[in-house]
Amino acid sequence: MTPLQFVSYAEQMLAPTIPMFQMVPADKIDWKLTEGSFTCGQLMHHMGGSLRFNANGIRNNDWALPSLRHIFLANRREQSSTVDEAVALYKETSHEFFETFRTMPEEEFRTAMVNTPQFGPQEKWRYALFAVSHHLNHKAELFMYLKAMGLKVGSRELYGG
Repeated sequence: MTPLQFVSYAEQMLAPTIPMFQMVPADKIDWKLTEGSFTCGQLMHHMGGSLRFNANGIRNNDWALPSLRHIFLANRREQSSTVDEAVALYKETSHEFFETFRTMPEEEFRTAMVNTPQFGPQEKWRYALFAVSHHLNHKAELFMYLKAMGLKVGSRELYGG
């Protein structure tokens, strides 16, 4: 897989994010599935913010949070966003994420290593796939939030189309 092939894949996988954000009712921003869960607003903010976190780490091996423990602690204090704020953040950070790979030499993508907080040393391509997987896990989480709220959502909302 080349960096541009990865971008094409990532754009397809992340495409339903904005429409799903826009389905969250304004009066449900503080709703959460369980006591220990993110609120809808925190989850949406996390989904946007993590793209920047991962892009910076992959691009520069520069991790704003140096360990999994730091990540867990930061997640407990995740900022909340309104739908409009989350959409704006996502547009900004997804652009940064995709540009990281549009401008990355193929050899770097395939062979260069980063020292990730979650897994230790990883090839850039491998961690890039993890970053998309992380986003998709949270997209599925938000999808289930919407279902639990009683909103009508199905495969089209989850996968796009």
